[in-house]
Amino acid sequence: MFNNVVTSRPYTIEILQQALTFANEKNPDLYLTQPSLMNMMKQAGYKTFWITNQQTMTARNTMLTVFSKQTDKQFYMNQQRTQSAREYDTNVLKPFQEVLKDPAPKKLIIVHLLGTHIKYKYRYPENQGKFDGNTDHVPPGLNAEELESYNDYDNANLYNDHVVASLIKDFKAANPNGFLVYFSDHGEEVYDTPPHKTQGRNEDNPTRHMYTIPFLLWTSEKWQATHPRDFSQDVDRKYSLAELIHTWSDLAGLSYDGYDPTRSVVNPQFKETTRWIGNPYKKNALIDYDTLPYGDQVGNQ
Repeated sequence: MFNNVVTSRPYTIEILQQALTFANEKNPDLYLTQPSLMNMMKQAGYKTFWITNQQTMTARNTMLTVFSKQTDKQFYMNQQRTQSAREYDTNVLKPFQEVLKDPAPKKLIIVHLLGTHIKYKYRYPENQGKFDGNTDHVPPGLNAEELESYNDYDNANLYNDHVVASLIKDFKAANPNGFLVYFSDHGEEVYDTPPHKTQGRNEDNPTRHMYTIPFLLWTSEKWQATHPRDFSQDVDRKYSLAELIHTWSDLAGLSYDGYDPTRSVVNPQFKETTRWIGNPYKKNALIDYDTLPYGDQVGNQ
């Protein structure tokens, strides 16, 4: 688990245009002209798959569909038009198991979860509300509706942990020579930042919780045997998800013009740089994430 990774944009489409490509906050349009992670893996001989539990029937998600169509095979598990539907992320487990059995010798499998998107209570089964009614360790001054939302978010995170653990378990059971990377595309502010009145994501009024994300790397025994690397010295490095393609290329052993080892969080040559956040298409809108207040408080993401 990497402990100091942030996203550059607090919105799914906008960050994936960077994380899955060579675009970043300073060069936001490179996703239009440079190959994507999916393109490169196909060129390297991988059969590529896209499994998603996000809606694909909305105009907003057109870009996600464009990315997904860059893979060889797609599984669209959520046909709802609204996020206020109980389409649980366990939807992805059956197609994931199916893809693991595919005979292709080299595979790239992208699994896109709904995760903890609003409304949080729809992200997990109603009988799995472990934190329902909880009043311990909650921000001060929340009213009943805010407290319910706060606890719903914790329930959604717990269920998300279950889904991710299931994916890792299934991957491990396939005895692969490979690795699995899990990350959230953005964080969420749920009343944690003083004065504890903000919920959601707003790029014009940023808080650390909107940008702090989990970033996890799991490697199989076979992969570790052929790629003996110690990542323990890397886990506290300051990193931006916008540079993901360089870390992925490093782990996958891809070599090409444009690969930059100083932008791979697992590389000995890695160099920390300013983690820009904000809308790159607005004048003077980029700010340094590390200048946001309440830096001494650990994010709940």
